[in-house]
Amino acid sequence: MQAPSPHIQTPGFAHYAIAWSPFHTNRIALASSANFGLVGNGRLHLVSASPGPTNLPQLAVEKYYETQDGLYDVAWSEIHENQLVTASGDGSIRLWDVMINDLPIRAWQEHTREVFSVDWSNIKKDAFASCSWDGTVKLWNPERPRSVMTLQAHHACVYQALFSPHQPDLLASCSTDGTMKIFDLRSPSYLTTGPNVNTFTNPITAPVLTVPASGTEILTVDWNKYRPMVLATAGVDKVAKVWDCRMVKVGEQAQVGGICETQLLGHEYAVRKVQWSPHQADILATASYDMTCRIWTTAPTPGRQQLLHINDQHSEFVVGCSWSLYDEGVMASCGWDDVNCEVEPEDFLFDSLEAMFDLKPISVGSMRSSFVYRYHGIEGSRQYTPHTITLDTPDTKAANWQLHASAVWVSSIYLADHISELGVPPPSSSRSELPQPPLHVLELGASAGLPSILLSKLCPDVSVTVSDYPDEELIATLSRNVRINNADGNCHAVPYAWGTDPAHLMKDGGDGFDIVLAADTLWNPDLHPIFIDSLSRTLKRTSNSRIHLVAGLHTGRYTIRAALKCALAAMLEIESIVEREVDGDRERPWCVDHLEEGDQDRRRWVVWAKLRWASLTTPSSSLGGPHDTAQL
Repeated sequence: MQAPSPHIQTPGFAHYAIAWSPFHTNRIALASSANFGLVGNGRLHLVSASPGPTNLPQLAVEKYYETQDGLYDVAWSEIHENQLVTASGDGSIRLWDVMINDLPIRAWQEHTREVFSVDWSNIKKDAFASCSWDGTVKLWNPERPRSVMTLQAHHACVYQALFSPHQPDLLASCSTDGTMKIFDLRSPSYLTTGPNVNTFTNPITAPVLTVPASGTEILTVDWNKYRPMVLATAGVDKVAKVWDCRMVKVGEQAQVGGICETQLLGHEYAVRKVQWSPHQADILATASYDMTCRIWTTAPTPGRQQLLHINDQHSEFVVGCSWSLYDEGVMASCGWDDVNCEVEPEDFLFDSLEAMFDLKPISVGSMRSSFVYRYHGIEGSRQYTPHTITLDTPDTKAANWQLHASAVWVSSIYLADHISELGVPPPSSSRSELPQPPLHVLELGASAGLPSILLSKLCPDVSVTVSDYPDEELIATLSRNVRINNADGNCHAVPYAWGTDPAHLMKDGGDGFDIVLAADTLWNPDLHPIFIDSLSRTLKRTSNSRIHLVAGLHTGRYTIRAALKCALAAMLEIESIVEREVDGDRERPWCVDHLEEGDQDRRRWVVWAKLRWASLTTPSSSLGGPHDTAQL
């Protein structure tokens, strides 16, 4: 039996669509209609998801906007964090700003029938599309008073139209006529021949590909986020289908084709929504009139089924579902739930799906949640004794969401688990020993600061500086984590942007740091130059100084190699590099080529690289063997 998912009630309104904000980790929009969308007004709900006591979110309606007709879809702006657009049953499209109450900031009225779908391009961010039961697809710019393009896409109702996430000028649509069509917006033209085609009285825009996907109505379509020209469709025939459309030749019109890769069977009634996971290329969610939301894999491992999970906690039609863009494995669904044919509170369900994917998570916790880490220590050691560290997971301003700082990364936990391998000497216990200068340690991109805080607790003689990007909320949380763990005697949090002058970091470190730590900081190749620059600026120029880089293999082998090559160009060298199993004891040599390696396997391994100054080592100890430049 499933544990109850968090839900929220909005009495009197049936939900038609749900969407997570691309800017805020905890903001969700709901498009709703009274009387199941048949007649009456609509409502746009804005919902917040805050951490709850059981690490599941607590949901609350922050505000709502009334409309004169039902709302069928909603899409967040990709250029303004507070704006979103809705599709209405009266043929209108409205742009809202959540900082303004009551009324939309703009409205358009060109469609002649119900607008059933809106989609904002995540590449060409000043464009969004709408489709209607009048058979048209229209393209819009939020700053213009009229549409910028109209496609006569189908002769029947168009249920959904979506921009490609890979190519800004490709758009897919699906319709009552049983076809999925792909249009090239760079060269719109009209069909000149074919059944029921009359350029003057009944024009139809020429697609680059028409896929006869079903003998009945197609209600939904979605582009795969990782495989260009792979789409999923579903509809009245109760089957979700995956299509390979790579035979499309852009520029050639009126092609017919598409190869059905797989069919996902199991729903008992029409499938109303399909959505590919933003994190996994083979994971697809479906929502159906059979009152379930299901999760599938299109590439099951041997012996496993395609169906991974069924959420059956709705009591009426499930018509929408949406994956969280930030928290992998978390999704929301919405429906028409009612009891005894009376309009009752509607449910929208939140379900954490990590466990069913057979995937090792690459991070734990979510923004503003609490995470408890237990270090078990080393038996017989007087220095590495058991400790418990309690952390608040940071949040950042919306402009800095790309930092991915709102989690505790598994590589950071792995570094903490193996903190003894940093080689920090034990504190002096003999009065006869000469006092040694304190060891200075720096952590870059620390997020919640787990390794640094643990190190400062285990080694009170070590001076630890923990740093991350100068975001006020991020640094405030990092400082609080140091304080609540009673580590502020020898550990302090300092804001630092990579590539800038690190002088303020080294007030206690003098001419640099003896050890520099970084966990999961290599994922963005564009940041490699300034990150390596920061390493070379902060590492003390002695033969004993070391950099420890720990990166999950989910980062990508070629991305890790690019960072290491950048480090070699900065006169650093690799003393050692090894791949290690996260939850085991296996090790293997670093290798950039693992052709048969899948995502499930990469998530179970980290790479640990130890760097030092190349110019301060003797020829006999310089880089060689498997760590030679040619081997990277």
